[in-house]
Amino acid sequence: MLVDVKNPIGGLVIFTKRLILWFLAWSTLVVLGYEVFDLKFLTIPFLPISLIGTALSFYLGFKNNASYDRLWEARKNYGGIENDSRAFAAMLNTYIAVKSGSGVSANKIQQIKLDLIKRHIAWLYAHKFYLRHKVQPWEHRKTLNNEYRKRYQNDYQADHKLEKELERYISDEETNQVIHSANPAAQLLNNQSKKIKELMDEAFIDDLRLTELQNQIRQFFVHQGNNERIKNFPYPLQFSFMVSATVKIFCWLLPLGLLGEMSKQGVIFIWFTIPFSALISWVFFIMEINSDYSENPFEGLIYDVPITNITRGIEIDILQMVGVTETLKPIGSKDGILM
Repeated sequence: MLVDVKNPIGGLVIFTKRLILWFLAWSTLVVLGYEVFDLKFLTIPFLPISLIGTALSFYLGFKNNASYDRLWEARKNYGGIENDSRAFAAMLNTYIAVKSGSGVSANKIQQIKLDLIKRHIAWLYAHKFYLRHKVQPWEHRKTLNNEYRKRYQNDYQADHKLEKELERYISDEETNQVIHSANPAAQLLNNQSKKIKELMDEAFIDDLRLTELQNQIRQFFVHQGNNERIKNFPYPLQFSFMVSATVKIFCWLLPLGLLGEMSKQGVIFIWFTIPFSALISWVFFIMEINSDYSENPFEGLIYDVPITNITRGIEIDILQMVGVTETLKPIGSKDGILM
C-alpha cells in the first residue's frame, strides 16, 4: 500500500517509463510523417476520437469503482480479523481463569491461553501466506512485478516456506499435519476448535463459554472465506479486456486526431502534438493501471492491502493481552510502501 504522499507521481513515472517512451515515439513518428514526409492523410477528424474517449471514461469509471470495492472489501475483512482476534484474546482471559479449589495452577492456565493464542497467530500467518504466495493466472506476473515482490517481501519473510512460519507457534507434529492438508489455515481453525472442545471436557470452561468461543472460530472461517473469494475469483475478464482494448485503441488514434487540430493553429503547434498526445495517453493508461492492480488486493505488490503489517500488529496485540511482553517489532513502510 502506498503511504508516502510526497512523491507518488515520481514513482508512477518510473513504473510507467516504458509506456511514456512508447507514447512519445508513436506521436513523434506521426508528426514526422505528416510534417517531414508530407503524409497528410495521417490526420483524422477529432470527433470520433472524442466519442471513443467519452465512452472510455465511462468504462474506466465503472472499472475503477468495481476495483476499489474489491480493495475496500479486502481491507474490511482484515479489519474484521483484527477486531475479532482481540475479542478472542479477551475471551480467553475472561473465560479461562484460575478457580479456587480446582487445584490448577496459574502457570497451567497461562500455558493453555498461550497455546491457543499461538495457534491463532499460526492461522494468521497461514492465511496471509496463502493470499500472498499463491499467484493466480490472472494476477500480474511480469518480470517487473516479480522484482517488486522480491524487493518488498524479502524484508519480512526471508524464507518463503510456510513451515518456518508455523514452527514458531505450534508443535512440529501439528505443523507437519497442517502443512500437508489442502488448506492449512482452515485446518488450523479446525484444530483450534477441537482444543477448545477439550477445555470443556476437562472442565476448564462450561458449555456456554464453549459456544461463545466456537462462534469466534466460526467468524474467523467467515473472514477467511471472504478473503479467499476475492483471491480466487477475478474481476470479470470480459470487462477488463474491453477497457484495456479501448484504452489502446484510443492511444493509437489520439495523435492522429490531435494532429489535425494542432495544424489549424499554425505550423509550430503541430510539434505540440507530441507532448500533449503522450500526456493524455499516459493519464488514461494510469487510470487503467490503477484499477487493474487494485482489483487484486492480495498479490504481493505495492497496491495491496498491507496484510503483513496488519498480521504483525495483531500478533503483538494479542500476545500482550495474555501477558507476553517480549514480541516482534511492528512492521513499518519501506520507500513509502507498506506491505
